[in-house]
Amino acid sequence: MCMEKKSYSHILQKVGILKNFTVAKIVNKKEMSDLRKLIRSVATDDVEYEKILREEIKKIANMHDDTNPIPGIIYPKDNVKLKKLLFGISKKFCEGTRTLKLNKNEMAFLITAIINNLGLTQEDFVNLKQNLEEESDTSTKNPDDDEDDDDRDDRVPPTG
Repeated sequence: MCMEKKSYSHILQKVGILKNFTVAKIVNKKEMSDLRKLIRSVATDDVEYEKILREEIKKIANMHDDTNPIPGIIYPKDNVKLKKLLFGISKKFCEGTRTLKLNKNEMAFLITAIINNLGLTQEDFVNLKQNLEEESDTSTKNPDDDEDDDDRDDRVPPTG
C-alpha cells in the first residue's frame, strides 16, 4: 500500500544532524490477520473491504497523537484557512478600490500608505519571500534527494 507523503520533520533535520527521519509503528501479523477477518465479516464486497482496510491501516499507521507527542517532531502550521481569508479580504478591498476609479499613481500611493500604517518594512517582504520559497521547497523536494543539491556521488571511493 502506498504511504501518504509525510507532513512533518524533526528538529534534528532542521539543524542538519539527521538527513532523514521516519516514524514507524510495529504491527504484528496476528493483529493484521484479525483486522482483515473482522473487516471481511462486515464488508459487503471486495471494493468495500479494500476501502475499509485502507482506512484502518491509515489509522493504525498514524503515530502522531496529540496526547502522546514524539519529542522533536515539527508539524507544519495549517495556514490554508488564514491564506484563504486574507485573499478574500484583499479581493473585497480591490473591488471596493476599483469603484473609486483611482489612477495607478493614486493606487500606488494607497498601497504605500497601507504598508506604512501597518508598520511593514522591506525586511518584512524579504522574510515573506524567503518563507514562501522554503514552503515551496519543502513541499516539492524529494526526501531521497541529497541535501547539497549537487549531482556528484557523495560516497567515498574505495582505496586500494
